[in-house]
Amino acid sequence: MKNEDCIKKNNRRTRIWAHVRDALIVIAIGNFISFLFNQSYTDLWYRLGMNSLYSLMIGMTLWKGNEFIGTQVSKRIDYDKQPFRALKWNLIMMFSFSLVAIIVVNFIWFVLIWDWSVKAMFSNGYITMVIEFGITIIITSIFFAIGFFRAWRESAVREERLQKESIKLQYNALKNQVNPHFLFNSLNTLTSLVYEDADQSARYIKQLSEVYRYVLEHKDTELVSLDTELDFCTKYVYLQKIRHGDDLQVEIGVDKSSGIQVVPMSVQLLIENAIKHNEISEDNPLTVKITLNDAFIIVRNPLQPRSAIPDKGGIGLETLEGRYAHLSDQPLQVLDEDGYFTVMIPILK
Repeated sequence: MKNEDCIKKNNRRTRIWAHVRDALIVIAIGNFISFLFNQSYTDLWYRLGMNSLYSLMIGMTLWKGNEFIGTQVSKRIDYDKQPFRALKWNLIMMFSFSLVAIIVVNFIWFVLIWDWSVKAMFSNGYITMVIEFGITIIITSIFFAIGFFRAWRESAVREERLQKESIKLQYNALKNQVNPHFLFNSLNTLTSLVYEDADQSARYIKQLSEVYRYVLEHKDTELVSLDTELDFCTKYVYLQKIRHGDDLQVEIGVDKSSGIQVVPMSVQLLIENAIKHNEISEDNPLTVKITLNDAFIIVRNPLQPRSAIPDKGGIGLETLEGRYAHLSDQPLQVLDEDGYFTVMIPILK
């Protein structure tokens, strides 16, 4: 609590100093512009005082008002997803607010404080208001444009990184399915089936072709439905159960048509990693459970490490974590506790 209080106090102090700094900048700019148009040194201190007060009123209203508008627009419109829409509304709100603010502040200054008429305010203060509006538009447009292009550049960098992660994931998924171990085991199993059960060997070939078709068809797809992914997992598990029999069980406790989307091959790759890294035998059967809660798809298996792992290449969780870091605010979670290995995939809709 003390640390939190200190942090809050430091943040408050930082904000106060930022406002003081901004006020000094506004006073300096206001006096500079005033003396630029009127270089008389008569009643210098009086002029400095009045110019500073007026500059604070008009400058801080415009600065902090437009700053507040930019913050509110960014909360409602995502710069990353809709940069041009965000920029458009920023400019529209900025123009509208600045025009109204200049008229209101000048009305307070000239009419209410100095007892001018409204007509005199517009006739004598017209040039001043035009200059204020022009300077505001130029400065604020520059800041908004800088913010827009910075957000656009960061978005482009994230998109490129996401694309690279996607390509890496798809490549590793395809590589895992066509690597010599997978092909050797599949063909070896198929060879045995051909002599034992022609019908089952035909089903095996069909399921094997479906597995490869899914990988190839979705190699450029960013997301698929969870139903589609689980259907693919069922085909993949069928191939593995031909080899491991009832010693391997994959329990899918997810209802159909959940409307959830996942990265292609993500659930299947977690099943594959569980099979690859754990012993599967009559004495140590392996059960992989796939369940769902409000925020995550949960893939869980008991830890029973194999003494030797034939291929440590695999997909690895880092690439999958990288993909979900770009697609969701919730990170992919990996838990290794109480004798179980659990991966929790954030729900995407």
